[in-house]
Amino acid sequence: MATMETQGGRATSNQGLGAVKNLSRTGICLETGQPPRTGDRVLLRLAIDDQIHEMPTLVTRASRRGTTNFYEVGLDWRLCTPEQLAF
Repeated sequence: MATMETQGGRATSNQGLGAVKNLSRTGICLETGQPPRTGDRVLLRLAIDDQIHEMPTLVTRASRRGTTNFYEVGLDWRLCTPEQLAF
């Protein structure tokens, strides 16, 4: 699980909870019912074991899953430092 906090105030709700679907060296894909907008900066909080990692990310896509109220959200790591990505 991960939480997202949208930075900059463009969204009506700036917080969301998501399930991690895919994780790679270039980014992460989450499934959520509270999607940020493409282009938003998002502070991602990712729980791995007993540690919370905070990383600044950039939304590269937010695609609705069919007719459901769930979205797949792609977040890019390009705003992260190498130290933040060491997890």
